[in-house]
Amino acid sequence: MGWNIREWMCGGYRAERADGETVFIYRRPDWGTGASGTRQFFELRSRGELIGRISAETAWKPLLRAEWLAEEDRPLNENDLLEIASVLRF
Repeated sequence: MGWNIREWMCGGYRAERADGETVFIYRRPDWGTGASGTRQFFELRSRGELIGRISAETAWKPLLRAEWLAEEDRPLNENDLLEIASVLRF
């Protein structure tokens, strides 16, 4: 399924799928999160719950890392996280 990602507010994004599912993507600072070696750090939230984290290591060719954090059944899955991560620009 395709995701439509638009800038939303304060460097964050809003991802919408054709079936109406929405994911909010928030840019987080690398300090204070235990991710001080990362270049960019995003949290993905769906319906108020943290469902994933996307980060890029500091390097000339960033290594992208996507973590699925949701524990309960949701209309989203790891494949959606990978699709969103591939569209974001790091």
